[in-house]
Amino acid sequence: MPSLRELQDAVRRSIVDHDDVDAMAHIVADGIAAQERLSIYRNTFAQTLIRALRLSYPAVDRLVGTEFFDATAREYIAQQPPRSSYLDEFGGDFAAFLEGFAPCASVPYLPDVARLEWAVSCALHAADAPALTIASLRAVEATDYARLCFVPHPSVSIVRTGYPADTIWHAVLMDDDAALTTIDLSGGPACLMVQRGISGVQVDRVDGKVWHFGRALCSGCMLGLALDDHPGIDATAALAGLLAQGCFSGFRLASQTGPEQPLTELP
Repeated sequence: MPSLRELQDAVRRSIVDHDDVDAMAHIVADGIAAQERLSIYRNTFAQTLIRALRLSYPAVDRLVGTEFFDATAREYIAQQPPRSSYLDEFGGDFAAFLEGFAPCASVPYLPDVARLEWAVSCALHAADAPALTIASLRAVEATDYARLCFVPHPSVSIVRTGYPADTIWHAVLMDDDAALTTIDLSGGPACLMVQRGISGVQVDRVDGKVWHFGRALCSGCMLGLALDDHPGIDATAALAGLLAQGCFSGFRLASQTGPEQPLTELP
């Protein structure tokens, strides 16, 4: 008699790897053949994951059409089966998969649109947290500004795309064919900030210098070092803009000579 874990592993091998040998040995014959039963599970597994991908990537779905999307999703599922029981976490590397998937080569901006859509999906499902404001920093001494390390808001993603993915994404979801026809695909990269605001998920295009500065701060870089690495940036305006956008949820003061000060998060 197999253990529950052994039975689960056998069924997983059947569904994911199409290896039915062990699973079939434990199926009770009752009207439906063992292999047919496993095929039902396999199809349900695939359809569930395809639906999850379609929810996370609606613009990609519309750009390529249902039939192509389903076929692409099936190939992705075969190569990258889920590693978590949470469907919201499935599909994070779909953009990278599309970059190497030959049938998508005729739509070169598709991976960029997928990259943006995953950031939007992550923002939708991120934990709630109050945003850090300028007022919250008033207690920090001016001499300590350089040691400030910011905590990115859970819903924030910083995305850079080679194509104008934000314009394409918006036009597709709005069914704006006229806007799609006027998009200049050679217009250069798009530097984007994605986060969930009061009215929903916001996708904002920002100046390249501000984007690089914000990425450094969101990665935990001290403010002083970020400023050294980005000479010429208007630090006051850039930081005020990032705070106004709700990019951070807390801060701490880093120390090179002693233990770091505790993280300060908003109640």
